[in-house]
Amino acid sequence: MSAFLTLVPCASCGTFFSCNSTRVPSLRLNANGQPDPAGLRYPVCRACWDRRQAYRRERGLPEEHLMPGAYDPEEEGDRDED
Repeated sequence: MSAFLTLVPCASCGTFFSCNSTRVPSLRLNANGQPDPAGLRYPVCRACWDRRQAYRRERGLPEEHLMPGAYDPEEEGDRDED
């Protein structure tokens, strides 16, 4: 079985990073780049994810769940094929 990386810009800082596109955390943004529950999903890099979790811990908020393998290569067959 083969694996591949998806290279994308982070929605928060703009840095390009590799991820598993079906597991990486994301923000929902509208066409103007503003948060929007109905917007498209844009991935977030590991550094920004870690900063967000540190911010939540400092304020006594629960940490959010990170899917296992979010920043690992995708295995062939991980993606939904249309």
